[in-house]
Amino acid sequence: MAKTLDENFADWEGHVFGFGYGTGEPYILPVLKRFLALCPGPGETYDHEALARDLGPAVSWLLINALAHADIIEYGTSPRYGWLTESGRALKAYVESKTDDELVEIACQQRDTPCYPDACNCGPNGYEEGRVCSNPFWNDLPIRRAAMRSR
Repeated sequence: MAKTLDENFADWEGHVFGFGYGTGEPYILPVLKRFLALCPGPGETYDHEALARDLGPAVSWLLINALAHADIIEYGTSPRYGWLTESGRALKAYVESKTDDELVEIACQQRDTPCYPDACNCGPNGYEEGRVCSNPFWNDLPIRRAAMRSR
């Protein structure tokens, strides 16, 4: 069963920032949206100093770390000047299409069968070993690339 883009976002948010339990999301998601808005288009790098000026240094570096782990951003020799991956560009486009309140509502919805980068539950009978989700926000994860190569 294919998931909607909203369901894919909810799965991604739950995996990356999933400890808000309806309380943290109103703080996290608007800042994520602002961070992504400050990331330039393909072929251009963000500037950690601009992020720090706008978001504060602690918040900007926490997001750089979380989003690098989630393969939303990548960098060459220094995370001070990184760029959005393909999944990062998909996430940015999605987040920009929603209001802060919509993002919070989507992230906080109860989900019966969440998926994860290494465990897909959206097969015809739920979980299927080796199945790789089509979540566009996970496409760049190394674990997913390895799983797709071994198929």
